[in-house]
Amino acid sequence: MDLLAVGQKYKGFIVTRSVPIPELQVTLLEIEHTASGAQIMHIIADDDENAFSLSFQTRPSSSNGVAHILEHTVLCGSEKYPVRDPFFSMTRRSLNTYMNALTGNDFTCYPAASQVEKDFYNLLDIYIDAVFHPKLHEYSFKQEGHRLELNDEDKLEVKGIVYNEMKGSMASANARLAEKINELLYPDVTYGKNSGGTPPEILNLTHEELRAFHDTYYHPSRCLFYFYGNIPTEKHLDFIGEALLDKVTKVDPLPPVPKQPRFTKPVRAVDYFPAEARDTPENNSIITVAWLTCDVLHQEDLLALCLIDSCMMDTDASPLKRALLDSKLCKQVFMTIDPDNAEVPIAVSFRGCDAKNAEALEKLLLDQITLISKEGIDPENLESALHQLELHRSEITGDGFPFGLTLFTRAALLRQHGALPENGLMIHTLFDEIRKNIETNPKYLSGLIDKYFVNNTHRVTLTMAPDHSLAADESKKEEEYLNKVQANLNEKDKIFLREEAAKLQVFQENLEEQDEDTLPIVSIHDIPKKTKDIHLDILADRNLQVFFHEGFTNQIAYIDYAVPLTHLDEQDLPYMRLLVSLFGQMGCGDRSFMDVLSFMHAHTGGAGASTPLYYHTSNLDSPTLQFCVRGKALNRNVGKLCELLYDMAQGVDFKDKVRLKEIILKQWTSLQSSLTQSSMRYASNLAASGLHPAGKISYEWYGLGYYHFIKNIAEDIDKHLDLVISKLEELQTHLLHGNYADLTVACDDTTFKELQANDYFGLNSMPKRPFYPWLNNVKPTKIPSQGRVVASPVAFTSVALPSIPYAHPDAPALRLAAYIMDNVHLHTAIREQGGAYGGGANCNTMAGIFSFYGYRDPNIQNTLNAFQTAIHTIAAGDFTDDDIFEAKLEIIQGMDSPIAPGSRSDVAYTWWRESKTYAMRQKVREITLGLNREQIALAVQQHIVPGFDVATTVVFANNELLESENALLKAQGKAELKILPV
Repeated sequence: MDLLAVGQKYKGFIVTRSVPIPELQVTLLEIEHTASGAQIMHIIADDDENAFSLSFQTRPSSSNGVAHILEHTVLCGSEKYPVRDPFFSMTRRSLNTYMNALTGNDFTCYPAASQVEKDFYNLLDIYIDAVFHPKLHEYSFKQEGHRLELNDEDKLEVKGIVYNEMKGSMASANARLAEKINELLYPDVTYGKNSGGTPPEILNLTHEELRAFHDTYYHPSRCLFYFYGNIPTEKHLDFIGEALLDKVTKVDPLPPVPKQPRFTKPVRAVDYFPAEARDTPENNSIITVAWLTCDVLHQEDLLALCLIDSCMMDTDASPLKRALLDSKLCKQVFMTIDPDNAEVPIAVSFRGCDAKNAEALEKLLLDQITLISKEGIDPENLESALHQLELHRSEITGDGFPFGLTLFTRAALLRQHGALPENGLMIHTLFDEIRKNIETNPKYLSGLIDKYFVNNTHRVTLTMAPDHSLAADESKKEEEYLNKVQANLNEKDKIFLREEAAKLQVFQENLEEQDEDTLPIVSIHDIPKKTKDIHLDILADRNLQVFFHEGFTNQIAYIDYAVPLTHLDEQDLPYMRLLVSLFGQMGCGDRSFMDVLSFMHAHTGGAGASTPLYYHTSNLDSPTLQFCVRGKALNRNVGKLCELLYDMAQGVDFKDKVRLKEIILKQWTSLQSSLTQSSMRYASNLAASGLHPAGKISYEWYGLGYYHFIKNIAEDIDKHLDLVISKLEELQTHLLHGNYADLTVACDDTTFKELQANDYFGLNSMPKRPFYPWLNNVKPTKIPSQGRVVASPVAFTSVALPSIPYAHPDAPALRLAAYIMDNVHLHTAIREQGGAYGGGANCNTMAGIFSFYGYRDPNIQNTLNAFQTAIHTIAAGDFTDDDIFEAKLEIIQGMDSPIAPGSRSDVAYTWWRESKTYAMRQKVREITLGLNREQIALAVQQHIVPGFDVATTVVFANNELLESENALLKAQGKAELKILPV
């Protein structure tokens, strides 16, 4: 039987609420375990990708990182599974589609998902034992949190995975901004603390405090057990009852999070973020005005505030955003709402500002909001905003993050605050209430603007200025702290530290040797024998080749119109990238940019252009490129979407120089602010740029090549603008030829027939222009190994070497080898022993790249040595059949990972474009599952060992770390990294 009736009892459980959610075609059940008081939520859906999350309210009282470090440490072995790192072990012993652990401002959750029922319960069993019965060993705390060690030169160092993770995180201006705003808005409650931990305060956390925090918050009575999918509810209840709940004693629930006492007058503050002098001028400050607004229990007010945000700030044509940008006091401006806190913060952040304009920006913002309140929100603007929220809440997402866990963030976290969880799901019901309020009270929204913005004295204005010496100053403070501690060490203390380091190493080695067979694992029989496929109907229709995927997309249509990329010279590549970024942001057809943005907001879920790059399965030197305009819309608006795509596919209007200048300066501001945050991506891109033409193209489009291109234009834009426009117009003339077009569509059959009946709303008869076929004259040049200086005290390291293409018979062996390197050596050497947040190997045979990476890593030399050791370990065949099987499971996870409805047509089209036929993909699957140790070792010997010595190494870190690590490399007789500015 299905548990659907309120009041129904089942083996010690009782159904407390049952709510159908027709707009998502799911049913929400809330259940209580009577004896323990534990709360269970199940969103019943016709979805094979079942998900769960064990969620706890965690409320740190300081920024010592206790919640974050506990999240790491509970996953280092438990009573039933006393093995090294069961969490990471299970990533390779299951067919999971998602595994993670997350620390929020006031919660910690442990989510996972799988399409195999046996595997689902294996993961749930691991997680239950991990969070409720963890070992929490002192040496696990030292490994994951922080510890002091004497290095080979007898100098004290701080090590610890979370410590180094947060050093890397807090190097980002965005992270500093978020934490400082919370600190100022919530000075008296938990939200004012950094739940991830700030490095100086992390050093104050003790092992005893960690255990006490676990005792307080990680009790089954205080856990929300969340489930999603098509496994019957009874099975979940049977499992958690037998595994846990039937054996526990009830404790009282936690009291609600205390309310933040409200300010009687606004607060102003100044702070700083680390920056490199050469790339962050003084006029690149961030100025933020933030308010504390409604209680999260007031869901109607919260949704109304989201509507107000959408009306005022969604696009550059929105009234508030337009007024702020027109002031020229900033280059970018965003409004953000955080609906996860008990009391909701709203912030407006200005980027690319001069710090001295803080008061002027604050005044302008308040004046404009007051004006909007007095004049009221335009009804058409309001309808556009309602449409955007409807589309956003209707879309079934899932690429890389299961849809069931998206619903967890919308419903279960709300439930933990005491609100009705369906309010996060049933958006139409709340919309109806808001529409009714607007109809009966025309001043309804203006009243909320006055209440939460204009008359709200709980307001903070924060100026964050770039400080070019801050990173060095913080490193110096850490060094002074260590010197002070070391000065007070006697010989007995030093002996103790050395003994502790040795004990930790023995502890890690003993765990390494422990038998992981106590952990559950799926068998070879659980692995689906057939690879997944996505059906595409391919239709020839006059000027179009149409690719249609029929499926349930929840009333949303996805449309891509693509033509082969015309010939470009290599120096044109960054101009091409700039041109593509302008589609959907500039005027087109008969519309100004304001009209385009307003039309897009009212009728679509977004539209723009891209330049997809397709690889060949056997030829790495001849990638295929396309120009594509794409968008999505609710089915009822599909004609409007095609109308916009038609206009866009005929080109951008460059007459509005003011707008073009604004976009370029916005791009430059965004690139600057994301440089440190995206250092891993930049390092990987640069390391691979000299291997193949596709790597060079990617560098010019997404790497430092484009960064420097935009920098050069932006720093003297008035001088360059006419030349840029001339070049863009020339490119556009050749690009938009309208020949050989492919149309890719994902929607239901009824909507597709409407598209056909209306001749695809004009896309079938695009004007024809001369076509100049792409001639691949892009020639990659060898990139020397180097270190690039950014304001990060930890390193982002990438080593890239050429690999073999997808269709090569050894390609599956190299993909397996990368996973085995991670599991057998790299995870232990780089993360557990080296203290980095992450590191590993990747094999991308479509791009022809085999690479290694170290992420938020304090030890460059150690990581480079680990890469080399991993290669020789696998080349020597020093791994087991179990290691091979686990790597095969990880490969299959990727092959069979669910694809969101809106992405399925694109994935299937990419397979078609790259000639990755079903037969080829099935053959790769069969070869992968049949590989043995000798074949894998031989592939590494032949294809990786020879290339590693001449591979390109790129490291992004601050100058001090690069220089100190270069000294270590030199002492080892290895080549130093050439240190260069970004």
